[in-house]
Amino acid sequence: MLKWGQRVGVRPIVATLFMMTAMEGAQARDEALPPAYDKEIGTIEVPAFSYPPSDLISAEQKRAYVRSLATPGDGTISVPNNPKIIAMMRSHVEAQFEKVIPWVEQRYPVEMSKETIAGVEVIRVRPKGGVEKKNRKRILLNLHGGAFVVGWPSVALLDAIPLAALSGIEVVTINYRLYPEAVHPAALEDLTAVYKEIIKTHDPKNVGIFGGSAGGVITLQSVPWFKEQGLPLPGAIAPLACGFQTAVGDSSIWNFSGGFSRPGTTLVSTGGYFGNRPRTDWVPNVTPETLGYYPPTLWLVGTRAPEMSGAATGHASLLKKGVESQLYVIEGGWHSSYSTAPETPESQAAMRYVAHWFDKWLGR
Repeated sequence: MLKWGQRVGVRPIVATLFMMTAMEGAQARDEALPPAYDKEIGTIEVPAFSYPPSDLISAEQKRAYVRSLATPGDGTISVPNNPKIIAMMRSHVEAQFEKVIPWVEQRYPVEMSKETIAGVEVIRVRPKGGVEKKNRKRILLNLHGGAFVVGWPSVALLDAIPLAALSGIEVVTINYRLYPEAVHPAALEDLTAVYKEIIKTHDPKNVGIFGGSAGGVITLQSVPWFKEQGLPLPGAIAPLACGFQTAVGDSSIWNFSGGFSRPGTTLVSTGGYFGNRPRTDWVPNVTPETLGYYPPTLWLVGTRAPEMSGAATGHASLLKKGVESQLYVIEGGWHSSYSTAPETPESQAAMRYVAHWFDKWLGR
């Protein structure tokens, strides 16, 4: 009789069950099973198969996922050098997302105003009726996504509007310089210029920084960058839809539209904003030594996003350094789905948690 706490040989039992099942299946087909993996390195041979959306997601999420899969292109990021093509890309992105902004504003009532801080164009986004007294000493800085090429202002507002309304904290979203007009570290320089002005009136511990995709990369970059500049660090950050490494690891089977990437596909090409830097490291100047500097950090990814592995390993790396880190994963979510599919319950729950994160960790 087994006693409580006694270890059982689970592995042999499970292995035996697998073996018996395989034998039964092989006999039923009257054929030997072919090798399913490389016995030296473990590479799995995957036959063609159909892969439906997760049965754990909402109907709204499924509809939005189909819409994402229908996005023109092959789900990779390849930045052209032709300014005319880039201008067309910017126009297309604005036309696509600005149609969503009225719906977002209706769901998340806010007040907005454009201005310039330290020579950088920004949009201030406040909760409708103004910021309550308990949050007046707090502020959030937002950096939009868009592959360092597109995204202003529509993509910026898709993040800034919900978070201002849900958190009750003012959000300042920054129109940082993009490629091809500028290259790294232009975005960091623009963020730094705004940050220096903000911390003249706000305790750094009351300042949060967040961004999605490219904006998430800048958010991650900001910590070692501020450290090098001798600036105090923000109270908390939220790098969304990104990781210390992007499009590597197990999750690189997904492309940026949420579909499968073809074998050998380069999801992120060289060139563009980062020049010829290796794209296995999208966050220059981050080393194991600097990881311990990070303030409380919230990662947000989807299970069908190419950055999921990078976020998971980044989260684990921060935990090893004793950093307060959280990883929020959207089931069935694709790259930036939290932002580009705001009508889904999954996206709305994710944004509520981001708001909760900053409310928890920013000073008062």
